[in-house]
Amino acid sequence: MTRNVKIVLAVSVFFGAATGIYEFMLPYYLDEQGLSYESMGTIFAVAAAGMLLLRILMGRLADVWGRKPFYGLALGGSAVAMWLTPSTGVVAWQAVLKTIREAMFVTRETLHPVILYEESRGRFMDFMGKTRGMEFLFQAAGTLLAGTLFVTIGTGGNLRLGAAMLAVGFVLFWLVFREHVHEHAARRAGSLRDLFSWDMHRNLKVITISFFVFNIGMWCSHSFIMPLFFSKKFGVTPESVAWVMVLHRVTIALPLLLAGVLRIKRLKSAYIWALIAEGAVLSASALVPNFYGAAAVWLLHDLIGAGIWIPVQGLIIQDYTRPDRRALEMGKLQGYGGVGTIIGPWLAGVLSEQVNVSAPFFVSGLLMIAAAVVLVGLRLDERGQATAKAEGSVESDREGSSHG
Repeated sequence: MTRNVKIVLAVSVFFGAATGIYEFMLPYYLDEQGLSYESMGTIFAVAAAGMLLLRILMGRLADVWGRKPFYGLALGGSAVAMWLTPSTGVVAWQAVLKTIREAMFVTRETLHPVILYEESRGRFMDFMGKTRGMEFLFQAAGTLLAGTLFVTIGTGGNLRLGAAMLAVGFVLFWLVFREHVHEHAARRAGSLRDLFSWDMHRNLKVITISFFVFNIGMWCSHSFIMPLFFSKKFGVTPESVAWVMVLHRVTIALPLLLAGVLRIKRLKSAYIWALIAEGAVLSASALVPNFYGAAAVWLLHDLIGAGIWIPVQGLIIQDYTRPDRRALEMGKLQGYGGVGTIIGPWLAGVLSEQVNVSAPFFVSGLLMIAAAVVLVGLRLDERGQATAKAEGSVESDREGSSHG
């Protein structure tokens, strides 16, 4: 493991803890301010819309100017937005702060797999699994910490604690990470037409369409409604919900941490069936009539779903992106597919108000199954092996110099 991978792993710990605090506390903070479900849905939807084009632009600029400045910006910008979040209960200002935080979040989300792939394609699934696994594990720790401190420092204090953690991660990354000059670095930012064109490999287009449908489903159940579903439907305390959120992160962390030892040869099948399993479990959890049963069923969705398909999806995407446009194409995929993140929270708000708080979870699962069906259109070949050979010598030199 190179020094850069180690620092990305360390930063993932801080980022995960801060995210666990933020995602758990924000809905309760907004609820304390007297905001309705539809207002919360509007905040999340506006934030999702505001970050779409930024994914693509940041990706291209990272191809030209390097990964470090924008990965660092993502950490620092997130810290600032989180620190300011508990300063207002006005919907418009919350939408602005949420937009900034999400824009920074997705910038890191775009560059994280790119950095790991360029460090070592051969160990990409291992590194992706370890960094994301530790990130989710510490999201669990952050959620547990927030639940423990809920009474003493409240929602606002917790949000600022998370911001401080991110600030530490930013300083650590900026001081230690050393970017390599990539031989395929882009020479110019390109025209607007080039930035927003649909010019990428067929498999990336298929994943983009699937990702769009998936994001509607994902954000229909994993936005503001996620902790409130358990609180409002079953009348349990935020402290009890915190434990469910903790286990939620542990159940995705465990399979990700083992990604390096899994020998998945049929990537397409693994991707599709894991996504179908996740959707089926999510829909089923909405139908269980008691808290413990619903929580137990719901907690299976990442263990048998996302914990498996996240590194698989990541490897497929990186294999089919062009080296000089890797961050740009990653940004396009997440940007176009991310349109679903606008619809999802809005749909959750409407379903919660017009039907009940169980409806977003049920519909979420159905949409994830639909996203899996789209993936039948993938046509995988030996491109990944060719890429590995082409980059193998650079990768070996980098590993050697890291241990020298």
